[in-house]
Amino acid sequence: MVMAKPSRAPDVVAGVLRRRILGGELEPGDSLPPESELISQFGVSRETVRVALRLLDAEGLTATSQGRSGVRICHPEPERVARSLVQMLTLTGATWGDLLSFRKMLEPAAAAHVADHASPGERAAIAEVAERGIAPDGADYHEFHDLLVQASGNPILTTVLAAVEQAVRWAAAEQDITQYDREEAARSHRAIAKAIAAGDAGKAERRMRLHLDAALAHVEASGLLSEPMIPPSRWRGDNSDLPWR
Repeated sequence: MVMAKPSRAPDVVAGVLRRRILGGELEPGDSLPPESELISQFGVSRETVRVALRLLDAEGLTATSQGRSGVRICHPEPERVARSLVQMLTLTGATWGDLLSFRKMLEPAAAAHVADHASPGERAAIAEVAERGIAPDGADYHEFHDLLVQASGNPILTTVLAAVEQAVRWAAAEQDITQYDREEAARSHRAIAKAIAAGDAGKAERRMRLHLDAALAHVEASGLLSEPMIPPSRWRGDNSDLPWR
């Protein structure tokens, strides 16, 4: 019979605190008890408590600050998910074609949902970003898609696509976007925003699909369709552009 390995003390402490956070006993903004109190509560060493807290910190469930507040409870940011996603995209060899196929499955439907259900404030914010156009660094492009996904109100869609957007921002950092491409994408954004403002779900869905089809055509023309989004070579050497290094 194979015996289970005994849990490490830091894992046990982190596990108890993690359950309290995920179970709602500890909420974002709350502070954990002082280190001395945790040592007494769990009957472990100072180092064990510190390692446990580092585990929770790495998961984005806590944040350590100087001063009286100590260790505060928080919710993980999409960047935490994106960090793991970037690693998985590298290891699986996911291509730019895979990315656009994935987005075409979700974002047209999301645009239709937003056209039907977005608040006036959300519609206005989407329209405002669309009217700004797209700057050379592409920030407005990503902001438009971020706002649209957030307006869907679906936490799963928001979390997944926000992480995908962050991964794409890094993966596309070395890709050239010509002025024509930015202008074409900006026109497309304005058309999508107009349909959303009018509450026309069908048109919003069609416009988003056309927008992604244009992106797919551009990637194919660039010869990148079958290329990995994040080739292993980008992790080699002293590349200072690595995310979260």
